[in-house]
Amino acid sequence: MGYLKYCSSCGARNETRKLEGRRRRVCPRCGTVHYENPRPAVTVVAVRDGQILLVRRGVAPAEGQWCLPGGFMELRESAAEAARRELREETGLTASDLSFLALCPYPGGINGDLLVLAFVTEDFSGQPIPGDDARETRFFPLEQLPPVAFRCHREIIRTYLESPANRRAGPDESHAKDRPHG
Repeated sequence: MGYLKYCSSCGARNETRKLEGRRRRVCPRCGTVHYENPRPAVTVVAVRDGQILLVRRGVAPAEGQWCLPGGFMELRESAAEAARRELREETGLTASDLSFLALCPYPGGINGDLLVLAFVTEDFSGQPIPGDDARETRFFPLEQLPPVAFRCHREIIRTYLESPANRRAGPDESHAKDRPHG
């Protein structure tokens, strides 16, 4: 446990103790418990004409592999604001309407433990162009999705595909825009 060697309250060197059934960093001087929390991240399932937008990563981790557009939330930013920003930064698309889709815990990643909040949108403008950390952006038919890099992104795509709003009843029925996802 290399997290917080020193107490954020008094500056004393923290110790690792068993507390509340878990190993925790605790200050022996003032008793402050330093909880390790996941970092919030967002991702977006952008759908156009029954196809999902994926990004081929241009940076590690998973450089060269496909994933959903997304990234970390910033301070004083809502999850929806972060999702819109990440979609715009990575693909050039501007989302008007987002619906919450799923929450995916992602422990032990290269950037630590994450908590990924996924959104879905069919209401966006622009043509996809790769951002500075992406090699390529492309819409894929649902039946022809390439391998997706991150387990959490695969689970989110599966959640989208299995959601009631995405189930296709027949060739004459279209998706109702105002139906909730999930």
